[in-house]
Amino acid sequence: MGEVLIRCSLGLFTSLVVGSWVTAFFLRRVRRRLDRLRGLRGDSVPAPWHGVQDVPPGLTGVIERLFFTVVVAFNVPGAVVAMIAWLAVKMATDWNRPGTPTTAAGAMSALLGGMVSMLFAVAGGLICSGIFIP
Repeated sequence: MGEVLIRCSLGLFTSLVVGSWVTAFFLRRVRRRLDRLRGLRGDSVPAPWHGVQDVPPGLTGVIERLFFTVVVAFNVPGAVVAMIAWLAVKMATDWNRPGTPTTAAGAMSALLGGMVSMLFAVAGGLICSGIFIP
């Protein structure tokens, strides 16, 4: 019982803490590069990720990683399909927000950030289930 608790703690730590840090780092790097490119092109409109957001993206990321870590840990059928569907729904709701300009680069950075986030949910779930660390 103790080793299961240790595995689950390590899996959740990997998914929630390490996943949050790596995803935020990844998005900062990608968006900093996009900001530099926008400056070189002379774009005067700020990028959408610089505005105030109603729902903090970090909170959304933690909740989605927690949910999908548990789904992967319990080997729920269709977990990968559900992850892809979740990313599609999340992206579609972001694209259809009224009054917010969406650029292709901004949408792609959000999609890549979501994929990095889901990668850590899968890794954390596999650690919890004992596949990564027996």
